[in-house]
Order: sequence, then C-alpha cells, then structure tokens
Amino acid sequence: MKIATIIVRVLLGAMMLFASISYFFNLMGEQPVPTGDLATLMAGFMASKYIFPVAKAVELLAGLMLVSGKFVRLGTIILLPISINIFLIHVMVTGADIPMAAAILLANVFLIYANWDSYKEIVKP
Repeated sequence: MKIATIIVRVLLGAMMLFASISYFFNLMGEQPVPTGDLATLMAGFMASKYIFPVAKAVELLAGLMLVSGKFVRLGTIILLPISINIFLIHVMVTGADIPMAAAILLANVFLIYANWDSYKEIVKP
C-alpha cells in the first residue's frame, strides 16, 4: 500500500504541475476552440479574470506538495474541490475525457483514504 500511495502521489502531483506550468507559460500552444455549453462556461470563466489563475495556482501548490512529499495531507485536501470540478465539467458539460478526469478524482480520493487517520479529527462529530 505504501508503494502504491507513493506512485499515485507522485503521478497526481506531476499531472497538476504539468497542467499549471503549461497554463502559466502557455506551453500547450493553440487549443481547440470550445463549442456549445463548454464555450459558454469558458466565456464565464474568462470574464471573471481570476478563476483560472487562482485554480492553476492552487494546482501548482498542491502539485509541489504532492511531488515533494511535504504537506501531502494539505495538498490532497486543497486539491479535492478542483479535482471534483474537473470531473464534473467533463461529465456534465463536455462528455469527453471522462476516464482521465475520473482518474484524477480517484487518485485524490485514494490519497485521502490512504491518509485517513490524519483527517479523523476534522470529520469527528
């Protein structure tokens, strides 16, 4: 279980680092133009001017925490709302890339489960 936890932690952290660094340094190049409901959603995100930079900054911090192995429990908790939104946007809006979005969410939930003893105090009645 310990080796699986390390592998999942590093892979999830690397994915978050790649996503955030490629956003900040525009490494992805030309992206396809969104259509339909995704275009409407993206227009709203872009109009807010802060959603993407904040989300990508949180992804960067959480990715650094996961890859470095420092503050892993904090990194998984702050990444949970973002991974839930990634999954829900893919399921409800785009209908595409659902397996990858599900893998991100499941990896995050797995890391929370693996460190559950650390979170017991938070969810205690």
